[in-house]
Amino acid sequence: MTTQWIAAIGVAIAIGCAVSFYFLTFQRRRDEAAAGIVALSAISWRGFIGMVLQALRRRGYVQVVDLEDVSGDRDYMLERDGARWLLSCKHASTYVLGRNAVQALSSEVLLKSAAGGLLVTQGRIDAEARGAAGKQRIELLDGATLWPELRDLMPAGELDAIRAQTGAAARQRVLLGWLFALLAGVAVFLAMPDAQPAPSATAATPPRETAPAAPIRIEAPPHAPIETQRSDLSRALGTLPDVDRAIWATGSTLQIFVARVDDQATVDAICALVLRHPDLTSSRLQLTPPASSGQQTRFLQCRSF
Repeated sequence: MTTQWIAAIGVAIAIGCAVSFYFLTFQRRRDEAAAGIVALSAISWRGFIGMVLQALRRRGYVQVVDLEDVSGDRDYMLERDGARWLLSCKHASTYVLGRNAVQALSSEVLLKSAAGGLLVTQGRIDAEARGAAGKQRIELLDGATLWPELRDLMPAGELDAIRAQTGAAARQRVLLGWLFALLAGVAVFLAMPDAQPAPSATAATPPRETAPAAPIRIEAPPHAPIETQRSDLSRALGTLPDVDRAIWATGSTLQIFVARVDDQATVDAICALVLRHPDLTSSRLQLTPPASSGQQTRFLQCRSF
């Protein structure tokens, strides 16, 4: 498998896994909370306050004032660990509670000698209100933080419908995410340069002789076909003492595997053979050292125009 394929597949898998994790976890939780807030807003005031009180009982709060008339927004006195807390609920997802709501509850807390208060709404609580609550013993629960408290208290059928709806939306987004990942992988594949071709049988060179051999000087015909000149030059370079083999990486780049890239004598011998081929004198030479030598690949031209 070429480097292009490996990179393209790696990019596609990385993007696909990332978008799947995001949409199936973070985004799905956000969607479920949004749908849950809408469902809570559709519940009657009596049902909503009942769920809130039940959730707070799980925290240790006990209602000590039983108001019979619960037809509107009312305050409830709760007790926990011997201290009393005042609960105020605003039943509508359209509420955007600000500093005034916090100050009003704070005043009621002082008036009734309570330890603190809880302000609850399916709507939103703005930053100014949060700043005011932070200076007093007022806990804020709006839609985003209220839904996790009430989710398990929703009627089973409604909760299942919300989960089915958000699950279907998440799967659709994941499918689109993998489609994008596939397109990104194709783009990476097309953007990367072609992998270097493996040496062909015609470019194979004879085994390197143990004893140094004198360079074979080949006089190519002045008007010999360029492919013939390339083949002759590859074979001639392979006979040099410090050259392992030579292959044409592209039509204009000749890759030469040498023992040392900084041996000027070897460079001179290579250029002497290159310059004997009239159509190859400006070829780009890539001197490639052994992989374990720690040397850097060197590029040069024997003659430039």
